Amino acid sequence: KHHEDGMLLRHLKIQNSGNITFLALVVATMFSIIFLVIFDICQIFVVREETKNASDAASLAVAQNLLFFENPDCLRIAEKVALSNNCKLVECICTYDEAIVTVEKRVRFALINQFITEYGMVKSTSKAEVVYPWDEQFSYCDSYKFGF
Repeated sequence: KHHEDGMLLRHLKIQNSGNITFLALVVATMFSIIFLVIFDICQIFVVREETKNASDAASLAVAQNLLFFENPDCLRIAEKVALSNNCKLVECICTYDEAIVTVEKRVRFALINQFITEYGMVKSTSKAEVVYPWDEQFSYCDSYKFGF
């Protein structure tokens, strides 16, 4: 009888260890999926910060060149700054007193790419206004108004 009880106890232990192994596998899989989802969400914020920095830098570089009349090719300047920040220039609008730059970058997901084959894109737009030293608000230059 002791022999039968020992075998039954051993059989139950083996069966329970199989259930625990299966449960551990399910829990590990769930934690892995949750970790990958959190990682993908963080990737969006990282790329957003990178595109914002790139658009800010490009718009300031273009505005500086407008201010000092150094280089009239605003598009090339904006593209160079965007590429140096690992982003792609989408649009660059330059006027006499402002520069508006839009850049984009692909988000490379770890988990989402397994289900969706297209990449997500993040775009950022920055605007820099140019205030020239001869503007009336600085009072560096005399200005006259003529009327008839």
